[in-house]
Order: sequence, then structure tokens, then C-alpha cells
Amino acid sequence: MQRPSVFSLLLLLSTSSTGEAQWSSIALQAESERTVGDDIQLGWEAIEHTLSSPARWNADDWFTFAVVSSTTVASVTFEESVRDVFQAATSDVGDALERVGYWYGSPVFTVPFTVTTYTAGVLFDSDSVRDTGLMMAESLLLVALIQQPLRIVAGRARPHLGLGHLAFRPFTLDGDYASFVSGHAWSAFGISNILARQIDRWWASIGLYALAGIAGLGRMYSDSHWLSDVLVGGASGYFSSTTLWNWHNERAGSEAVSSSLQDATWLYVTFRF
Repeated sequence: MQRPSVFSLLLLLSTSSTGEAQWSSIALQAESERTVGDDIQLGWEAIEHTLSSPARWNADDWFTFAVVSSTTVASVTFEESVRDVFQAATSDVGDALERVGYWYGSPVFTVPFTVTTYTAGVLFDSDSVRDTGLMMAESLLLVALIQQPLRIVAGRARPHLGLGHLAFRPFTLDGDYASFVSGHAWSAFGISNILARQIDRWWASIGLYALAGIAGLGRMYSDSHWLSDVLVGGASGYFSSTTLWNWHNERAGSEAVSSSLQDATWLYVTFRF
């Protein structure tokens, strides 16, 4: 009896010892199409995971947190001297670099750049580019959810007011009292970290982290933030985006192992011979 050749490599044959024919079934998986709604849900899951991540920290994570925290606290003791150094080192080159860093960490650049990256990934059917845009969007959303309320609650006076580094006016919407923490540093390090990990080239990493560093230093150069503001902002951007990136990659690896069975449509083909 002739068998249909289209199924020749797919059939799982099973025959009893008496030679009686048995049924064989094949599950053909139809991959579900990825939608923007899926990405929105995925992004929110990533953010929830990142916000709750301290509850899952291990000893190494807590050690890193202790080092960053102690470094930040220590910086408070000499950040006024650092401010004096920056204010005495103004130059045309410094002014130009400050502008580069300002725009790189500004929502005026980061938001359109993120939207453009994600949209390009969708239009050109590139999951890598699409995922990059999604992760950058998640990183920026964390800035909105954490950094923006925190700066209002803290109400730390900006350096250019001349009130000193320990001047606070909590729960104010006055932009002159929005120094802690640096949103530019947070955004710049978050974006750079995700891009560097996605591109995965040493030269790209050097350039991207240099841009993030310029953004942070530029905020002190412009007398907009204290050293501790920039340290907390930069560390928050780097570590939160690292958590986001790890979560996405672990999830992708898990899906690969399970052959993307979740949310699949199945077609069962059965025949007898």
C-alpha cells in the first residue's frame, strides 16, 4: 500500500507483535503570532519581576547592594568638594560634552528612540530589535514609576541653589528640589546597558557606557545634581536593566527548551494502514 510521501518523515509508527495495524497520531504545531498586546503583557510581567526582585536576592546580590549603598553614603561626605572641582573646570569642550550627555539621558531622546526601535522591530519582523525596544521601554517605565515619585518625596535641593547638599524640602513639585535621584543617569545607564548586552560587541559596550558616564558627569557639571544623586541613579539604571535583560533571556531559554508549546494551536493528523 502506498503511503502519502508528505507524511513520510513525520509518522510515528507502532505495530504489535501480531502484525495488527495500530493508530498513529501526529501533533503539528502552529506557532501563534506575536502581537503588541502580548508585548504589553510581557513588559508588565518583566516590570513586576524587577520590582519584586529584592525578595529573591542571594548573598552576592546583597553584597553588591551593600557596596553600592556604602559607596553612595561615603560620597555624601565629599560631594561638595566634587562640586567645586566641576564648577572650576568649565570649558568649551566640557560644555559640548554636557549637552551630549544631557540629550542622551533626556526623555526627549530616550522615548522617541525607544519607540522607533520597537516599531522597526515590528515592521521588519526582527524579534531581536523588537525585544531591545521592549526592554528599553520597560527600563524607562521603571524611571517613571520609581525615580519620579522618589524625587518628589525626597525634595533635595539642587546644587545651583547654593543651599548645600543636606537641604531638603520633602513632598514638593518644585523642580529646584528634585535633585535626588538623577533621572538622566538612570535612563542613560539603563538604555546603554540593554543596548550593550543586545549588541554584544566590545566596541559598542565601550561607546555606550561612555555615553552613559558622560550623561551622569554632565549632570554634576551643569550643577544640577550632587555626586550621590548620580551614583544612585546610575546604579539603579544599570542593575534594574540587568534584571530586566536576564528575565527576558531566561524566559526565552525556557521557551526554547519547551519548544514553544505554550499558547500553541494543535492539529492532530491520524491515519491507518
